[in-house]
Amino acid sequence: MSAPRRVLIAGGGIAGWTVASTLRDRGFDGEIVIVEREAACYDRPPLSKTVLVDGAPLSSLAFAAPEALAQASIEVRAGRTVVALDAAARTLRLDDGALLAGDVIVLATGTAARPAAFPGGTLPGILSLQTYADARALHALKGRRIAVVGAGLIGAEATAALRTAGSEVTLIDPSAVPGTRAFGPTMAAHLHAMHGAAGVDTRRDTVAGVVPTGGALRVDLTGGDAVEVDGVLVATGVVTDPIVAREAGLDVDEGIVVQDGGLTSASGIYAVGDVARRWKDGVLRPGSGHWDAARADGQDVADAILGLPPVGRGADWFWSDRYGHHVEVVGALAGTAREVVRPGLHPTVFVVDGDRLVGAVSVDDPLAVRAARRLIDRRTPVVADQLVDPAVPVRSLLPHA
Repeated sequence: MSAPRRVLIAGGGIAGWTVASTLRDRGFDGEIVIVEREAACYDRPPLSKTVLVDGAPLSSLAFAAPEALAQASIEVRAGRTVVALDAAARTLRLDDGALLAGDVIVLATGTAARPAAFPGGTLPGILSLQTYADARALHALKGRRIAVVGAGLIGAEATAALRTAGSEVTLIDPSAVPGTRAFGPTMAAHLHAMHGAAGVDTRRDTVAGVVPTGGALRVDLTGGDAVEVDGVLVATGVVTDPIVAREAGLDVDEGIVVQDGGLTSASGIYAVGDVARRWKDGVLRPGSGHWDAARADGQDVADAILGLPPVGRGADWFWSDRYGHHVEVVGALAGTAREVVRPGLHPTVFVVDGDRLVGAVSVDDPLAVRAARRLIDRRTPVVADQLVDPAVPVRSLLPHA
């Protein structure tokens, strides 16, 4: 394929935006058009954090102001949705009937919130948290009674933000220690305990159904209890249904199957971010769902479009904020490797496989995680006794530190 002159990007979240901005950073001077169903291309992590507390305006989340978009010559078709893809002709049809043609098309359409699986799940007041409008609807319940169903990353962050904003929150999850896969058992237990310490009513249970009652909602639990609330946030995960890609004949398996560099089964068509799935170790794996991974994927796709080698990336990294504390995670914390715990008011947990560090998580100690990431990436041998000693800075374990 000759050098592209027009790149179309369906989706303006971090993955799609990074493709556009990286193309410009790498010197691409052709046309870039982003089709974004929301009113702007904006950052999603604040939705489950600060927006629930302070109701920040959408403009404060935008990746670029209109003036900056114009200066970068990036056209954004805001408020529009891609309804059809012609892979052979490399065209996108929008919901307003517009037909866009490009040399390259990037699908960065992300995921959708998993619908409520219990009776009453479509009642008014049953909310999800995927968009700015969702966050504003939850913010409107500030100071009122809210049930959060699901204590995974989004549910836990939203619970902390809503409680910080003064809401009375009941957190419902069937797991004894939610978040173990993301944080490992020790840190997951520490973080989950923060909810109770902050006055959240945590319930190890599932929802049997929701019924309206006297202007409120009654959440019936399978264990027999019931909770009366003013709103319910369903945070039980996400689903990927790339119907546009499937109807266009692309290889789809619970996401769009891609090669290295994000290329799909159709020439000139790429997929990036949470909608993409790639083979690793003989298994078709979904995206991680984390901001930094989507950003790195966007850079890789931009480089692939330009015929450049990918920039190497380090171990997976993500963060979470709750109750005024900042949590950072690097590498893998689930699996058979053993945990090594550095004690403190908030523990720092390292995961060691033999003499190699494979993961780390800290609360309010980002420097430790930054150093741990370098130890992981360099495959530097470590000694467990040094990792657990608070008197030994993690950075001092790096060669030539």
